[in-house]
Amino acid sequence: MSVAPALREGDELGPFELRPELGQVIRYCALQWAFPPFFYDESAARAQGMPGTIVPGPLKVGLLYRAVEEWLAGRGWIRQVRAAHRRPDLVGRPITILGRVARVYAEDGATRADLELAIINEEGQPSVRGFAVVELAGDGD
Repeated sequence: MSVAPALREGDELGPFELRPELGQVIRYCALQWAFPPFFYDESAARAQGMPGTIVPGPLKVGLLYRAVEEWLAGRGWIRQVRAAHRRPDLVGRPITILGRVARVYAEDGATRADLELAIINEEGQPSVRGFAVVELAGDGD
């Protein structure tokens, strides 16, 4: 019999406090071979009407993924992460990743959980709303 680690609806993830820096953004852009100047050039960002250089949206999804992985701490694996971007986050400014377990259920013989996630900017506004599905490891897996 497989026993999954206990997770309950309402369990919280985080807070995970982060500050994406310019070097991290440049490395991400290099990995993607995508170099829009507003990600790394302050004057280019301002010319586009932004208050400064911004963190790429896909990098923020990666930060969500990393937070969920850290929270899982080997208790299972991530099956899916999705995100809706609400507003830009500025490079070098603090962000906080929060989440909660919205639902725990059995599917295809496995215990899964739906997670609601958010990236919150320093003004307390959500810049990203996210969703993840995790599958919990049992003792026979």
